[in-house]
Amino acid sequence: MTMAQQPTRNWVEVVANGSRLKYLGLTLLLAWHYCLWFVPDTFPDVFLLDDRITYSWLVALACTGVVGFGCVFALGRKRHLTPSPALVWAVSAAGALASMGFVFAITLEWPWLADYAFSGAVGACSGLLWVMWGERLAAQRAKFTIGRIAPTYGGFLLLALVLAYVIPGWGCPVFVALLPLGSGLLLWAAGRGRAQQGYPHLLPRATAKAGTFSILIVCSISFVASLVSYFAVAIVPWETLWGGTELSFTIGIALGAAAIVGVAALVHFWPEHFTVFRMFPWLLFLNVVACALILLTVNGDGLAFMIALGVSSVFEILLMMYMGSLTLRGYTAPGVAFGLSTGSIRLGICLGNSLSLVYERVPGLYDLAMPTTMAFLVVLAALLVPLVRQEFALNELVRPPQNTSELDTVIAHAAAEFKLSEREREIVAAIARGYTAAAVGEKLFISTHTVNTHIQHIYDKMGIHKRSELLNYLNKRD
Repeated sequence: MTMAQQPTRNWVEVVANGSRLKYLGLTLLLAWHYCLWFVPDTFPDVFLLDDRITYSWLVALACTGVVGFGCVFALGRKRHLTPSPALVWAVSAAGALASMGFVFAITLEWPWLADYAFSGAVGACSGLLWVMWGERLAAQRAKFTIGRIAPTYGGFLLLALVLAYVIPGWGCPVFVALLPLGSGLLLWAAGRGRAQQGYPHLLPRATAKAGTFSILIVCSISFVASLVSYFAVAIVPWETLWGGTELSFTIGIALGAAAIVGVAALVHFWPEHFTVFRMFPWLLFLNVVACALILLTVNGDGLAFMIALGVSSVFEILLMMYMGSLTLRGYTAPGVAFGLSTGSIRLGICLGNSLSLVYERVPGLYDLAMPTTMAFLVVLAALLVPLVRQEFALNELVRPPQNTSELDTVIAHAAAEFKLSEREREIVAAIARGYTAAAVGEKLFISTHTVNTHIQHIYDKMGIHKRSELLNYLNKRD
């Protein structure tokens, strides 16, 4: 296609396909969540920790988690939640309307059932948009690295929090309701801005087994960390919070966004020291610190609150980066990866916050808060050991095969998965070692035409279209 024939892209498509700005749509989705639930002015004249808002928050979290895990089981390895224009606009518009409907229901004191219906819809739409963004970014071959994602995520989340805080009156909830529409607009533009490459090819089940094990470990630890974080957040007495009860929530999320921007700056100067995998143990350690502060002194409760709240927000974005990295290398389907990431975090938050509410509302149970915090501290400390050990395994997963035996293992798994004949397996092995079709023919004593026929059969069976895709697949780099 010549320059004259190439379609002109508008600014929305440029943003949606930019090397760093392509993550803006995902940031807007998270900003919608944080601004809705953590900025006081979202609900005019209603206390942010009012019981109706608190219980609706738990409903929204549960719905997001259920939708996330529902996508995991519904999609599996072969299906995709393709972000078609109709689906994107329907879900993002439903999210915006549910957001405004929820604010009206709370502010105008509609029946409680309306609270739960609107907040549940907000959570469900958030989960669906999250999974669709995972599908779209995987099709774009997005690089899930801290250096690319953190500046966009941290910078725009901070901006959104500031805007939501300073916009007066009903302008704040209207601004918040526009965020899912902005995310949907970018998701739609990302699908039409340029030709899509298709989804990354999944590795054979036998090869992907190690990745599946690591995914389950990291998601489980993230679930526990989120549970502990929000138990600590909710169990801290309101009177000990800094800057006022309501504002403390906004400050905590802003600190998490600022922290991820700081990490991006450090990555720029010391990239080898700040991989996604290396940050997980440090976040778990900070959760241990938060629990210790709650146990040691009342004066540390405010700091513990800020640490726990900030850590939880960072965990969510880091888990997304980790899952995205393994998706690109074919260990899992994008819908499964992003469904697991949002499900693990949001259900962990829901259960942690719910447990603290039970302790606070049921007479006599609050005495269990400190022993439970101690138990959580011990559990987190125990989880640090396998997580640190898992770092090496995670780094091994994302590197290409280092020797002949590893490559032969991948080829053998692929041959079994896609039912390649012995001759086709031999040809794949030769191509993996750099042989041309003519050289393969000489090696196997067959004609080049026969080799090309076998290669086409291999491509058809594996769902691959060209030599470079096959080499990327065998080397676990899509």
